[in-house]
Amino acid sequence: MFGAKGWNSLVSCVLVTMCIRLALVASCLAEEFQIRLNSHADSRLQWKNCGEASNHTLQCSRLDVPMDHFRQPSKKTFSIPIIRMLAKNASASGDRHIFLNPGGPGASGVGFLRGSASYLNRLIGEGFHLLSFDPRGVSGSIPQAVCYSSNAQRAAAFASSPWDLEFQAGEMYTRAENKAKASSDMNSILDAIGQQKMYYWGLSYGTTLGQTYAQMFPERVSRLVLDGVSNLDQWYNSFSLEESLMDTDKVFTGFVEECFKAREACPLNAIKGEYFHSSTQLQSYIEGFLRELEEEPIPVYVNSTHYGAITRRSLVINGIFFTLYKPKTWPLLAKNLAELLNGNTTPAYNAYSESWILRFLLDDSTTFIGLNDNRKTGQEAPVHGIKPVYNHTVSRPEMSFLVSKYQGSDIYDRASWSIPTTHGFHPRYHPEFPRTQTAEPILVLSTTWDPVCPLVSARKAQNSFEGARLIEQISYGHCSLSMPSLCTVKHLRQYFNEGILPEAGTMCGIDAEYFPTPRGSGVTTLSIEEEDLLNSLHALATKDVLLVRGQM
Repeated sequence: MFGAKGWNSLVSCVLVTMCIRLALVASCLAEEFQIRLNSHADSRLQWKNCGEASNHTLQCSRLDVPMDHFRQPSKKTFSIPIIRMLAKNASASGDRHIFLNPGGPGASGVGFLRGSASYLNRLIGEGFHLLSFDPRGVSGSIPQAVCYSSNAQRAAAFASSPWDLEFQAGEMYTRAENKAKASSDMNSILDAIGQQKMYYWGLSYGTTLGQTYAQMFPERVSRLVLDGVSNLDQWYNSFSLEESLMDTDKVFTGFVEECFKAREACPLNAIKGEYFHSSTQLQSYIEGFLRELEEEPIPVYVNSTHYGAITRRSLVINGIFFTLYKPKTWPLLAKNLAELLNGNTTPAYNAYSESWILRFLLDDSTTFIGLNDNRKTGQEAPVHGIKPVYNHTVSRPEMSFLVSKYQGSDIYDRASWSIPTTHGFHPRYHPEFPRTQTAEPILVLSTTWDPVCPLVSARKAQNSFEGARLIEQISYGHCSLSMPSLCTVKHLRQYFNEGILPEAGTMCGIDAEYFPTPRGSGVTTLSIEEEDLLNSLHALATKDVLLVRGQM
């Protein structure tokens, strides 16, 4: 991820990151599950009003937490920013808070709640305050995991690396001597707000955090939702996150099939005046174009200051792959692809020439967290060096025609990370280990086809927690919020408010089209409340949220 031009900037990180190294590991990961966090029961948060969302008060605070929860008290601390939206009837439930984590790793919980609080409140109801925070190292936390003085400098470092492994010998970040780890201080926050039990909804990487918490502190779990589930064992212990791309190409096939079924509502169905006779024919055409693009990128000239080329990588990673996360954006992708295939390069170049990740990154915690969590980094990596890593990458089974070839830099990341992983947490997945018995059973949510967190990962998580239940939302996309489903959200609300789990084998449909067609004003059978829920779900499905599995 860091080119040669970025390494001078990285040097400034060394002293900071080495200073806080032990603390960043220790906050979430105990050497044994029985180790307890130092109590913060006497802490009192100083809440200040910091805005409003749909006639609900937003309050902000900060909590200073020890650099290392498991050692003797230290004067060195982290400052964690916290935000909550006050519900109107939460006093009836003991002023309980639901903790929210939007994923990443490296996504700002504060920013997520500010942008989505009103919609999430409508989904869950007025019985819970909604609370989120920036994990240590992320966004507004102090100190922050930052190696660049500005976003422009970070973007320049990204641009200096061509990403494709075979071209990276002169650009790779071969001296990763810096670390920061965004880790959970949720117990400290629970104690500071005077809440005994954890209520939690984690999405994407938030499910990694949620599973870790539930295995370390099962007695504190009351309601815990894992939505868009990562494989905990692979996240901590695997050099190559093989499982994450298991269904990526299936989602792309779904995009093509839904487009073909939509006929004139999807412009890809006719290219250069020729109509396709099947979705298979359409997909073969697009894949053939991608092969040609890999051999010969298309030059683009917009004006004297805006020009370049469309490459396979830029189109796939910044366009197709990112769009697979959010099916509500499929019509726009289809429009841009159709223009490109018909010879108009400008829309696709304008939309996909810049890294989509850079639209979200405010710090370098995404990289640091993933590398610090994983045990197969640095000296523990099975291979080292440009050529061995390249050979390792190309020798693995191709999990995804679309994106497997771009995993090389992520793998090289792990091989080059020079700071040892020192945490003692070991994931416990059944049947290798007994199922974890949480105080109350957890709820797992997954779409049928997720481009980065496949259904099989959700099933493994469900099977590793005693009494856990899984809702399979029959849709494409990353996390249940990627497509509106009244069925899913009704189960979610019932679980949080009443502790009632769905029946085993529950499956939920969706309440939206992938390629909407113009319709007249039909008669609706939905109640006013259901209409309100559905509108909120539609809004959440179109929101940009950082839900990244790798740098790519």
